[in-house]
Amino acid sequence: MYASSGVLIVDVIGERLFIPPENTVWLPSGYQHSVSTEYGAELKSLYIDSSYRQLPTDKSLVLKISPIIKALIIEISTFDVEYPILGYEQDVVSLMLSTLPRLKRVTDHLPWPESSELLKMCCQLYEQPGGKQTTLMLADNLAMSKRTLERKFHRETGMTIQAWSLRLRFLKAIELLTAGHSITNISLDLGYSSPSPFIYMFRNISGMSPREYLTSLSDTKAT
Repeated sequence: MYASSGVLIVDVIGERLFIPPENTVWLPSGYQHSVSTEYGAELKSLYIDSSYRQLPTDKSLVLKISPIIKALIIEISTFDVEYPILGYEQDVVSLMLSTLPRLKRVTDHLPWPESSELLKMCCQLYEQPGGKQTTLMLADNLAMSKRTLERKFHRETGMTIQAWSLRLRFLKAIELLTAGHSITNISLDLGYSSPSPFIYMFRNISGMSPREYLTSLSDTKAT
């Protein structure tokens, strides 16, 4: 699946995947998932025969889109379902299938806990990414000690609550940026007092400012 514009939210077992236009997601045959978008997206989906074995058949992957793959996906999406097995269409499909395994894998997913109490907590954090709740406050809401919450959360996600929340804010920032929200409004929505600390966070994680990120998306679309 590939969003030529907007951000897709793909929920799979144990993870929430944010798929901006520079990424695509591989979902194996029969892999349980759900797809949504809060601010709208243009989605391209390609269904590949389950005999294809050049990518994992037991787990999802987020892959960095390349100009050639983007062009191939868009072209193939115009083919009839029963396209000719010989000729141009087959050549394009074969090129895409041989190119997919060469794409860089993206690993900055948002791991999702399995227990119902932590899942509910993370859903609340996702709905209010700019909240000011401390770990102690979150623990009190769950009627457990701060240390118990920290251990349980790390066991289920592999991350600290602070690192998880930071990744959430970054991914939400991408979602809001691609939806056309201003940097000032995004900063406030994510709980920052001004754009400066938000821009610092964004640059520290991505290596570029929010405006540079948007420019990179425009350059990708132009190619």
